Amino acid sequence: MSMLEEVYIAGMPHLSYQGLSENWLLKECGHRHWLALAELNNQSLPDFHDVSGNKAYAAFTAVKITSKSLNKIEENQSFSMRSEVTRVGAARYYGEHSVLSRSFNAAQISMLSTFVYRREHGNNQSITRANFVNEPKEFNGDREELNDWITFAKAARSNNWVEHLGIQRYYSGEKKSITFNPSPYSDFNGAYFLYFANFQNFIDKAEWEWFARDSLWALDQRELYFYGNINVGDPLIVTLGSVLESKNELKHWCEVFNQHNVKIADVFTNKRKA
Repeated sequence: MSMLEEVYIAGMPHLSYQGLSENWLLKECGHRHWLALAELNNQSLPDFHDVSGNKAYAAFTAVKITSKSLNKIEENQSFSMRSEVTRVGAARYYGEHSVLSRSFNAAQISMLSTFVYRREHGNNQSITRANFVNEPKEFNGDREELNDWITFAKAARSNNWVEHLGIQRYYSGEKKSITFNPSPYSDFNGAYFLYFANFQNFIDKAEWEWFARDSLWALDQRELYFYGNINVGDPLIVTLGSVLESKNELKHWCEVFNQHNVKIADVFTNKRKA
């Protein structure tokens, strides 16, 4: 297991209009996860190749954010992040990141990753799982809870679910859809993938288009499940699968598709009135 703890002072890069930026937080957790993978594999810097010599990168398959207090972190406020990452399969890793500030727990982020490579150079739609021969390390967490999460991730991918986080899959209301054109300058990462953290950004942009109100929503919980990626120049289509909206609560499920109408992500979001 790799463990890392660091203290931050909240400044403009860390903050959004509503406290600690969820987008920054996902990027930072992804970075810490990546560095932990190097440490677990005795590398000074991350540089992975599978058994066939293919350049491999860690791709997140599922990310879960639970928060009641991101919006309570203010400018110049100190906060810490504690990270633990463990190998739970030959190429699968599980990370837990806790954000603490003053006397409260601001957020808990759980992450599942696996290693992938491109079968075709430069084609993000050719990514497939990389082959590693590592034996899994001892996992000291709740194995049953982890297995339940992995099971739901598979169910989400195959559309084999009915209700999740209070959100119903079958919805008779108005379906909404919005198309984005991700920018290579801000939405893709240094490995030339559409950055996993920016899926959250597109969901929030879609939500703002669909449900903008006089008051803002604060995050309670979000789960993201990833199945694929796109290339630079490809559109990204976000479709509202289901929504439950009341005066004080907003819950929705969004599906993310590529230009060939292939689903590449599911995102479940629970928010409360700020």
